[in-house]
Amino acid sequence: MRLIAIAAFVLFAAIALPAHAAGLNRCIDPDGHSVFTDKSCEDVGAVVRPVPAPSPAFGTAGGAQRVHVHVRDCARSTDDLQSGLEAALAARDVNRVAGFYQWAGISSDESASILKRLQAITDRPLAAVNLIRSHQPVDENGYETVASAQPSEASAIELVQTRSANDPTPARTGFALSRYMGCWWIHF
Repeated sequence: MRLIAIAAFVLFAAIALPAHAAGLNRCIDPDGHSVFTDKSCEDVGAVVRPVPAPSPAFGTAGGAQRVHVHVRDCARSTDDLQSGLEAALAARDVNRVAGFYQWAGISSDESASILKRLQAITDRPLAAVNLIRSHQPVDENGYETVASAQPSEASAIELVQTRSANDPTPARTGFALSRYMGCWWIHF
């Protein structure tokens, strides 16, 4: 009986909540604090909260508002890691680059220096992101073995960049790769 009463209460709350929430107004009081009320904003001595203007991260397409938000999923393969890292570097977004770094076990002192290195890398113009695959096994005659017909997993990743927009000297940075919690990560 008690279980039926709880289920009825949950069902009633689920039905009543959207009806009540639909009449909820968010207002700003004279002190600048948000006020949530089911009355009009003027009735509580507040004003309607203005809708903020779109930021540069927002755009409109076909009259609908479009949000550009990067949500990183786990790089399930080294190819996913390569393409994600390439996109982050092309966008020159150090936060996205840092999202591919394996931070597990890194102290706060180490993380500050790693982030500075990642920022310096992100600031350089990108030429290529290359996966470095481990050597293929060969037989006694130097021919690749049948087992090597399958593509080997990458063991490292190399960034090829120029030192700056004005200095075309190549700069190469290598990262080791590791698999942790089902994802691929870069690290120095």
